[in-house]
Amino acid sequence: MRSIFICVLILLSGCSFLELDSSSGSPSDRELASSDEPLKVQKERNREESLKESIRQNPEEPTKQSLRKRILVLPMKNLSTVGGDELSQFATDEIKNRVAQVDEFVLVPNLEIPNLNQLNPDASETDLNSVLEIARAHGVAAVVWGNIKAIKIRERGNQVGIFQTRYNTVQAMLDVKMVDVVSKKVTIQKEVSAEVTEENTRFFGNRSIASSQASRAEGAVSEALDQMISSFTSEAHRIGWSGRIAKIDVHRYYINAGELSGVSKHQLLRVFGDAEPVIDKESGLVIGMAPGRFKGLLKVVDFFGEDGAIAIVHSGAGFQEKDRVEAFTPPQP
Repeated sequence: MRSIFICVLILLSGCSFLELDSSSGSPSDRELASSDEPLKVQKERNREESLKESIRQNPEEPTKQSLRKRILVLPMKNLSTVGGDELSQFATDEIKNRVAQVDEFVLVPNLEIPNLNQLNPDASETDLNSVLEIARAHGVAAVVWGNIKAIKIRERGNQVGIFQTRYNTVQAMLDVKMVDVVSKKVTIQKEVSAEVTEENTRFFGNRSIASSQASRAEGAVSEALDQMISSFTSEAHRIGWSGRIAKIDVHRYYINAGELSGVSKHQLLRVFGDAEPVIDKESGLVIGMAPGRFKGLLKVVDFFGEDGAIAIVHSGAGFQEKDRVEAFTPPQP
């Protein structure tokens, strides 16, 4: 009888352990653990899904809804002698975070642009034009890039022993640019800087010199880039929204912008051919990009994928793949 009672107790305790183990961790944690996607990609997808869900729950009139411009952030270059590629990647992520805080912007995932790390807009005007053409082909409204110009670190404190406690004063100087893809004009060209003093205690030899320097410079870089939020916000409404006809399938036109970009059902889109540069014959300078030939209107009837729309012909003809589309608001009577 006693042995039977002990067996029952062991069985009950085992069931309780299994129940606790299965209940530990939220469903989202288990989903993240089972997924093969990197954590950053998952977070971005979750953010986009929550944004699209909020748009579905709070639909707006097409005339009132704000279209969101697709912004591409190129990798920041580290021209300083501090931090190497690790600091460059940190600065790039910080710029993306600032861009994502602007409601009128949609951050374009790097995975959408092939060979993104090879794009070098600072080399020459020709390289800049090629970057903008690639951006236009992917429905990007503006391109952001920049440089870490200089990092200065001043140290004071204990430098002897296993544990090293120091006070670091770090000064970071960066420059950031934004170019409107359609007009090819520089809308933001700003130099920012910040100085931060922090206490830093580290175990001797636990990190490389470059990695340790990058870590110490992160606070100053982040604080300097905080100054860009107001510039991004003020320039957001000046950048024109546009998209592209990505594919034509008989009577269905697939647009490379959808719910995430603020496009709504029944919205009308104006269709234009390729834009052409307007050159001043006297000076030889490019004044700007003239819109291509107006071809007609498309009407959005459905959505597809992460951020795409399906449209049909409302009026006009001669539409082709890669034609540019703009939002059209019918005149009020």
